[in-house]
Amino acid sequence: MATNITRVTLTDNTDLVRRATDEAIQRALERVGKFVEDEAKLELQKDPPRIDTGALRNSITHTVKDRSVIVGTNMQYAIYVHEGTGKYNSLGSTGDKYWVFVIGGNNHSRSSGKRYTYNEARKIVAIMRSKGLNAHMTNGMKPNRFLRNAIMNNIDKLRDDVEKVLKGER
Repeated sequence: MATNITRVTLTDNTDLVRRATDEAIQRALERVGKFVEDEAKLELQKDPPRIDTGALRNSITHTVKDRSVIVGTNMQYAIYVHEGTGKYNSLGSTGDKYWVFVIGGNNHSRSSGKRYTYNEARKIVAIMRSKGLNAHMTNGMKPNRFLRNAIMNNIDKLRDDVEKVLKGER
């Protein structure tokens, strides 16, 4: 009587699967980073628009490291654009005081940081302008939450895109 023998060979593909998964995660993170970077740059043009020289917009970048993605800017004033200033500050109002600033020939602002009442600020600006200075006053700048909006306005699209990349559909 003959005996049928069936051979089964098992191959351990754990490393291959891990590598493919890691590559898919990196692709997904890169896509998310690039998308949020591009959307943040577009958000700066929305109400209230915050593009003057384009320096802030051009500084927005993304970096993928390990299993995370960072989208941001190295511009020191970005926090003030994002969160607003003075009475519009989304992190907490500094009251209804005004400050006076002078725009110099190199398009940079100078301010002492001192706060004034509305009437005091008007008088100071008038005096400075009479001396030929490009003086202005403000009680704050409305926020443009360009990074937050780039993510929150697209959260479903981002989730769907990551899912498709991880499934190998993109």
